[in-house]
Order: sequence, then C-alpha cells, then structure tokens
Amino acid sequence: MAHPIRHGSTNDHPGRPHPLAARLPRFDETVQYDVVRDSLMPEEQIDGVYASDSAIALCGITNRRVILLDTAFPGGRAALITAPYSRITTVAYVSTEDDPIFSRTVAIQIGRTFYEVTCRGEEQAAEIHDLITWHLID
Repeated sequence: MAHPIRHGSTNDHPGRPHPLAARLPRFDETVQYDVVRDSLMPEEQIDGVYASDSAIALCGITNRRVILLDTAFPGGRAALITAPYSRITTVAYVSTEDDPIFSRTVAIQIGRTFYEVTCRGEEQAAEIHDLITWHLID
C-alpha cells in the first residue's frame, strides 16, 4: 500500500524549513487578526490567524501558543481559548472515508479535548497543521 502524499509534495522528504521563513504573518480577516494581536504577551509574535467554518471561528497561532475562538461554548457564549504548546498533545487531519487524508479539517488536542478547525481549503489546513507541528517538535 502506498503512503498518502500531500498534493504538491514528492516521495523524497528533504528537511522542511520553518513554514513562515519567507513571509509575514498570514491572516484571513483583519478583525480576527486584531483579536489575536490584542491578546499578545510581551515578545510574542503572530505566525498566522485563520478563519474557520466550524464552531471554532478562528485559530490564531503565535510563537508561544494557539488561540481558538469557540463560538459554541455552553450557554450560547463564546470563549477565547489559549493553549500553550506544552498543553497541546496532538494535531491531526480529520477526514471521512471519501475524503483525502489531508482534508480541510484539523483537530487540535488540548488535554483531553479535541477542537476541530474546518478551514476554507486544504492549503490553509496544511499551513495550520504544519505551523503547530513545527512548534511542537521544534
């Protein structure tokens, strides 16, 4: 059985550079970028801010943590969740039997809870997955 290959990749796996090596922080919507920017701590930098089509309305990634906006918080409330990389145990692609493995949904496990971020495309999901993975293993 062949191993799944992400679109645009090759079978040989050269050392992967940091996903943000050649560009400024990426973001989808200015208002969401502002939410993350306004919650930064000293010496913290934004890697990317991504809008989502799920209950997790945004996923912000910094050099120190992941910030999620959960709009399905109990009681009809929203919660801005902060997860330092030391608390994130897993980042994974979520797909159905009919979808490719590298789907547009990424799951982030914080403690015992999984948060699903449904991205606007597979490339955005790959970027979120790769950024978090980079910070977890760096």
